[in-house]
Amino acid sequence: MSLYNELKRRNVFRVAAAYVVIGWLILQVAEIVLGFIGAPEWVGKALIALLLLGFVPVLAIAWVFEVGPEGIRRDDGSNARDASPQARRLDVITLGAVVLVVILLAWQHLGTALQGPQQEAAGDAAPAAVAQGQPAPEQARRPRLEPPPFEPLPGSIAVLPFANRSAEPDTAYFVDGVHDDLLTQLARNGDLRVISRTSMMEYRDTTKNVRQIGEELGVATILEGAVQRAGQRVRINAQLIDTQTDAHLWAETFDRELTPENVFEIQSDIAAAIAAALGSALGVGEPMSSGAAVPTKSAEAYDLFLRARATREVWAEAETRARMALYRQALEFDENFVLAMAELGREYTNIFWHHSRRDEDRREGGRWIDRALALEPDNPEVRLARAEFLYRAYLDYEGALEELDRAAIGLPGSAEMVALRGFILRRAGRVQEMIETMQSAALLAPRSEQVLVTLIENAWLVGDVDEVERWHTRLEALQGDAPAQGMAWRPRFRLQVLGDPAPLERFVTTSSRDLPDSQAAYQEGLLYYLSGDYASVERLLGDDGEKWFEDQFELVPTALMRARLSWAQGNSAESAAQAKMALTTLDAVLAQHPDDYRALMARAEALALRGEDEAAREAARQALAQRIPSRDMVIRSELTAQRLIVTGLLDSPETLAAAMDDYLKLEMKYWGFDGLMLRPVFKQHRDHPAFQALAAKYSRKGSGS
Repeated sequence: MSLYNELKRRNVFRVAAAYVVIGWLILQVAEIVLGFIGAPEWVGKALIALLLLGFVPVLAIAWVFEVGPEGIRRDDGSNARDASPQARRLDVITLGAVVLVVILLAWQHLGTALQGPQQEAAGDAAPAAVAQGQPAPEQARRPRLEPPPFEPLPGSIAVLPFANRSAEPDTAYFVDGVHDDLLTQLARNGDLRVISRTSMMEYRDTTKNVRQIGEELGVATILEGAVQRAGQRVRINAQLIDTQTDAHLWAETFDRELTPENVFEIQSDIAAAIAAALGSALGVGEPMSSGAAVPTKSAEAYDLFLRARATREVWAEAETRARMALYRQALEFDENFVLAMAELGREYTNIFWHHSRRDEDRREGGRWIDRALALEPDNPEVRLARAEFLYRAYLDYEGALEELDRAAIGLPGSAEMVALRGFILRRAGRVQEMIETMQSAALLAPRSEQVLVTLIENAWLVGDVDEVERWHTRLEALQGDAPAQGMAWRPRFRLQVLGDPAPLERFVTTSSRDLPDSQAAYQEGLLYYLSGDYASVERLLGDDGEKWFEDQFELVPTALMRARLSWAQGNSAESAAQAKMALTTLDAVLAQHPDDYRALMARAEALALRGEDEAAREAARQALAQRIPSRDMVIRSELTAQRLIVTGLLDSPETLAAAMDDYLKLEMKYWGFDGLMLRPVFKQHRDHPAFQALAAKYSRKGSGS
């Protein structure tokens, strides 16, 4: 009998296959259990070694012994191989299990690589369809630009959210606190490049492996950890892993006594110890001594603080005011909680910047930040809050950049600080510095919606189609479900710069419902108005003539929108009547806020619709003369575009064309020639020689953009 047949008769192949399947199942279960109990890393390695060492002895036992009706006995070679139906079924089941294990292992290790060619093939399918004369969807027609690769920088590190291995619900705030404090400690080391918290939160409870996360974030190392709490004891495991080799560079377990009185001292000590060891493992400088006081002695206050910070990148008014309420509650538990004061001041500033433009919000924001500075004047996080306040509340660019320099002494590796510097440079009109700084911010916050949306907006302002598409692709990849507020930027760009309404139409149909009501209505209204669908605009406006849309650029009463519609449809009498109603609303706003540049420019348009030439020109001049548009180059650019409407209503086509030419020469602007020409007041002149000349100079239609 051949060796192969003898191995089959003695069931060696069956035993080998069963051993592989059972061993794989044991490793899967062990990975979960050992992680949950916080077992040292060597336990898992020892288990793998035992399974490998046991393979040959198990095969030897299968050769020597057999299992039969009489029990286990030595195989003397006299019995034939069991070929019963039950045995054949067992063979099929065992073989199927082995194949399944092999497939799972292959997919786990090769799945990402195997998907790449499929995606490329899918991308190549669209040109083939076009070549064959078949229609292709817009998504397939435009080039699918890959996001710029992020090469791992020396000293770059991402800290995954720590896993909570405890069943006690009140440990959640402690785990988040350890993670936040660790990021702050690491940011104090100027030799480290620390990925921002906002880019890390999507990896909580992730199933992605270290190498995949490293590729997504562009980092050389990843720190992961777990927290387990039992009564008055807490164990924290942390390990530093090389994303290229999966090698463990450093690992340590911290066992501490835990009491409510020293909870924050413990987490700060742990964060400092990990930061020190991390610097040593990476071969960079030691982290700077924080010198920072414990943020608060109140666990309740800190829990509220963490809950508020969880949504800090959502700027909708409702969410912002909800955070303000949480910070106020935190201050009721601890009236000297400096970080809560600073964050409350920042939220008042956000309300002023994104929504109200009211002095009372600006003043209240400054009051809370000043209180925080009085208690801790050298706290770099408070200095960072003051920098944002000076920038957004008063457009004091020089003062804000000075505050950032002071904050950088304590937080040289802060991603938030780099991003804020980019925002300031943009409003100051320092275009090239703005672009370079925000690209640096993207290295530290590659998964931050705020940073990615800003990169899209920067590209929009300078009219760079390729960069808009590139950063939009990266935003689109966020968790496979990017926020609707950010996803609106590319469709708006293509409408306002390229004169292409199709992307915004698709967005309005599929995604605008995820926006706050006022923003969704604005996107729809803009689309319908520029597309000439005035009936749909009327439907959106409803019956209440006192409502208005407002953001940092515009304040448009419903009556003014109705006046625009009537003018576009040739009903000048109704347009003048609606404009008069709008003036009543706007004059009431200006009586309380005489420096509201938005209301002044809207007033200029309403007066122009009524034919009051000199008053309209004066209102437009006053709008641009206010301090904010005099300092903020982005707002000034948008107000200049709005003044073109006033010019179009009052002056000759030649004067309007000259003014439009001046606007289109601006380095930063939200409108291109093709987008402007969708407006009814400009569209009527499209065949005029002056506008034909502008089209030859500025139009991007038919250029492949």
